[in-house]
Amino acid sequence: MSAKLKFRSLISRLGILIFVVLFAQACATNPVTGKRELALSENWEVSAGAKYHQEILKQYQIYEDPELQEYVDDIGQRLAAKSHRPDLKFTFTLLDSPQVNAFALPGGYVYVTRGIMSYMNREAHLAGVIGHEIGHVTGRHGAQRAAQQQVAGIASAAVAIGTGNSQLAQMSQMLGGALLKGYGRTQELESDRLGAEYIAKNNYDPEDMIGVIGILKNQELFNAEKARSEGKEPQAYHGVFASHPRNDQRLQEVILAAEKFRDASQPVADDGRFLRLTNGMSFGESEGQGITRNNKFYHKALDLYMEFPQGWRVVNQPTALIGVSSDGAQIIRMQMASATNGVAPSQYLASNFQGFREGRQISTTEGEAYAGVATLSDKRTGQKQNVRVSAIHRNGQAFVMLGQGKTQLPNQSFFDTVTSVRRLKRNEQELASGSNIKLVTVKRGDTFAKLAAKSSLSSYAEAQLRLINNMYPTGEPIPGQQIKIIQ
Repeated sequence: MSAKLKFRSLISRLGILIFVVLFAQACATNPVTGKRELALSENWEVSAGAKYHQEILKQYQIYEDPELQEYVDDIGQRLAAKSHRPDLKFTFTLLDSPQVNAFALPGGYVYVTRGIMSYMNREAHLAGVIGHEIGHVTGRHGAQRAAQQQVAGIASAAVAIGTGNSQLAQMSQMLGGALLKGYGRTQELESDRLGAEYIAKNNYDPEDMIGVIGILKNQELFNAEKARSEGKEPQAYHGVFASHPRNDQRLQEVILAAEKFRDASQPVADDGRFLRLTNGMSFGESEGQGITRNNKFYHKALDLYMEFPQGWRVVNQPTALIGVSSDGAQIIRMQMASATNGVAPSQYLASNFQGFREGRQISTTEGEAYAGVATLSDKRTGQKQNVRVSAIHRNGQAFVMLGQGKTQLPNQSFFDTVTSVRRLKRNEQELASGSNIKLVTVKRGDTFAKLAAKSSLSSYAEAQLRLINNMYPTGEPIPGQQIKIIQ
């Protein structure tokens, strides 16, 4: 055997040994099945969950309603106490986000957005969503995925060492990525089964879990139709139950099988508390995070107006405001930075952006503003890209903008956006106000068309009212009935 072949043989054996050792370390007992499986330890779950929980709180704000937060936590804790991991410390958080979403991190961290709560109508709906997410935690799906990712990474390294072929290594990584992209159908179905069991053990009717799936599927359908009519891509989100067909027979069998865990003689009465507590809850974008109307942005607390080019799509994220051109070829991102320490915008940009150059003063109603070009490096790939940057200073803070393009830097669109920044005019205060859910009693003659005409919603108001009242697509309210409107 040549020295080269001996070296390859040694490396291959070493790779297999490392693989076997780490595989053994990544095996743990599943509390649901009682079997050993490929998953990282509970200590890893708790540590990783706590770490990423802090990252979530940096990206999203907690919804400022202590009573509603306590309500979500109370339901979650009661469900967790009847789960397969009653000794695990669970944390339930209501996020101030309009996204229709709920998700869980390893270690017992469960999140629900006010956006998804807007489309529910009773406590059992909320319990069904929370139960589903608890199922991901008790089933250790996050720990399984992390262990698989680790093994996939080792496999990729083994391919690269054993063959010397980087293309094969990349293919292995892609296969690993495909395996780990979201929770698979099997894990989602297991979460449905576990969630249904947990809500049934708390005497909620498992059929309400099927009901909330229908509500969310209607919202998903509306969102897709709306995006199609506007020539846009449907909004992508984790989406509780997103993998389920509407009439999934297997899903219904799994959920309804949980009826055996319920004491039907002591059902949880729907006393309307859910609707009372969500009365007044923000709907859509919250005033505290700013309101987007077409290509314009209004923020009351910051006294800020900003306008992207006509036809651009605006994405209002918790930490940044992003404008995307209609063809997706250009992006302008705005975020705030504090503590400018009295330095001029030109100095601020030079000290905060590598390779800042080609600077020039820009005239805005805010006063001091400066723009230029900088070079940013991608931490993952090491690739460098030129971006346009600008800073507008006001009251010790900086409105920082970055402009990027697939083929070339945005030019006039970037400078027009920078110069649009100003304070709100008096007649724009109303445009900067958010919308809220209001609980009302239906009067004789009320229809969703009439109620929509009085709504603060600027588009698709009638469809939205039907959605939040579980009457989509053609239902009408009944006199004396309590429904939600948006104002």
